[in-house]
Amino acid sequence: MANHKHLRTVIEDIHANDDKLTKDLLLKLINEFKYSNLFIPAKRENDTLNFIIYDDEDAKITPLFTDMEEFRKFYIDDDIQILQNSFELYQNIIKTTDIEGYILNPASEKYLFTDKFILGITNLPKTNFFSSNPYSEDELKDLNDNIDNSELEDFISKRENVGYYEGLFEKISSSTMLTLMLSPSDLSGYSKNGIISMQSTGPMAQMYVDRIGGEYACMFTSHEKMESVNTDYHKYTQIVNVATLVNFVLSEDMDGIIINPESDNVLIPRSELLKYCLGFEKFANDERLSTSIYYLF
Repeated sequence: MANHKHLRTVIEDIHANDDKLTKDLLLKLINEFKYSNLFIPAKRENDTLNFIIYDDEDAKITPLFTDMEEFRKFYIDDDIQILQNSFELYQNIIKTTDIEGYILNPASEKYLFTDKFILGITNLPKTNFFSSNPYSEDELKDLNDNIDNSELEDFISKRENVGYYEGLFEKISSSTMLTLMLSPSDLSGYSKNGIISMQSTGPMAQMYVDRIGGEYACMFTSHEKMESVNTDYHKYTQIVNVATLVNFVLSEDMDGIIINPESDNVLIPRSELLKYCLGFEKFANDERLSTSIYYLF
């Protein structure tokens, strides 16, 4: 579960700068805040769950917590419940209640987000990628069997392109990317015509994550590149909507993405994903891949 270490780091940097917001710190704060999934306390009264509100210098505020540890530092009352939600809810609460702001981790950071600041944040990340016309099982299988990312592979093979993220993202947006799915069990018994549908079986595998020096989601340009990953688990592939994966990485507080780990090792840090996140939603979002997360090959 995310503990929002990146948001907390930005706030530490703001405090270290005498609580002065530079343009760079402000942008980092907004980006990390709008991809957060913070905890809001509430109390049930007469079968109604109400947010907890405090009067602070004539302003009505409610706490937000980055994780359960911070929540327990501040509350020991068993009657207090906690809800985890995306940033969009924080805005809606400000719009529909008399709450005028939030204080983050009141036992630690004590950082105040005013209603003006919260409502001023726009371009919220998508929380749902949906298509009324998703690829069929056979179409996904065909994409998987005939994947060709030679242009992207040629781009990342050239030393002069290291760190050229704008060019890299342009290539990714026109590529069909794969993720490696791992299962402790052999799933061949669930395969029909080379397709394993988790819509009927439920979750059968988990995405491979590189945890060397951080926590990184992994994308692959080919099945051959996946062979470089050394694991005792059974390997399967999944076609990924890049925009969905980027938003997952950011909202789950991960450190970035690695393309072809253990071979090319192309690192895309979180800072670059945040910088180009809206571009991914616009140019790397194949909405027809909205159901691809249910199929393994």
